[in-house]
Amino acid sequence: MRFRRLGALLPLILLCGGFIATGLLSPAQECRGEVNASLPNTTLYIPESDLELELLALTNQQRLEQGLPALVPDAALTQIARKHSYGMAQQGFISHDQPSGDLKTRMQRAGYLYNVVRENVACARTISVAQNLLIQSPPHKKNILAKDVSRVGIGIVRYKPPYDRQLYITEIFAIPRREYPASAVQNIAVNKVNELKQKNGTVSVQPDPQLENLALRSVESLKVPVERQELRRLLVESAGNLQRDGRSDLSRLDVAVQLVHNPESLSMPDQAGDKEAGLIGTAVRKISNYKNQTAFLVLTLIGFTR
Repeated sequence: MRFRRLGALLPLILLCGGFIATGLLSPAQECRGEVNASLPNTTLYIPESDLELELLALTNQQRLEQGLPALVPDAALTQIARKHSYGMAQQGFISHDQPSGDLKTRMQRAGYLYNVVRENVACARTISVAQNLLIQSPPHKKNILAKDVSRVGIGIVRYKPPYDRQLYITEIFAIPRREYPASAVQNIAVNKVNELKQKNGTVSVQPDPQLENLALRSVESLKVPVERQELRRLLVESAGNLQRDGRSDLSRLDVAVQLVHNPESLSMPDQAGDKEAGLIGTAVRKISNYKNQTAFLVLTLIGFTR
């Protein structure tokens, strides 16, 4: 949704804008060591927790040598990585995609919320060989040394003898996405407006109960995606309610409508930083997108005083 400027339907000037933010996916290309394509179709496999710790230590050593913070092991990511390594061992070759889905699908099914996720896969006989393969490959090295991740899950699987020579390795790097209650998202919206106000050297805005009630009523009635006709109806009703209630202190009203997955990515129109923008009302509606991922529809009314 983009900012849309509507005509002066009433003595209030009405604007609407929207922004969309999603998580990032940066999978690397495949990294192959020695591959055995004749593995039997069996569920017997051994997760190698000691080797996972060894590879984690080597990974963090590479990061520390580059002045980057060490990655924190994440139990949920480790389980996702182990399942993928098991799948690779069962099919006998490495791949980012399996019948169970690509990385995004696997993260979604596991219920892991993230802002950024990256993945490396490899197959080798030893951890040192695997690490050399990964660090010598530019896309894999980029994932290992990524600055936009903080957690890692490493899953290493081998079959039981006599098919135990190969290690199937999955590394998943991520930065998890926080769960936000609606009240926290409202506070973020107010803070974003006040950041603009501070930048312009103007007085901070104050929450207005009437604007908050109007925003709450409006955000609950909106359909996603928001259509222009529906916005026009919403804006006319809001302006009419303010006029009937005698809000002579307001000269105009701006409306920002945004759909975001990460509330920290909320953005406010430049007009919110104006000197006359003195009141604010924000309401949040938690929704699920077509991939069953949590998103927030945020509607902010900004009142301009005379």
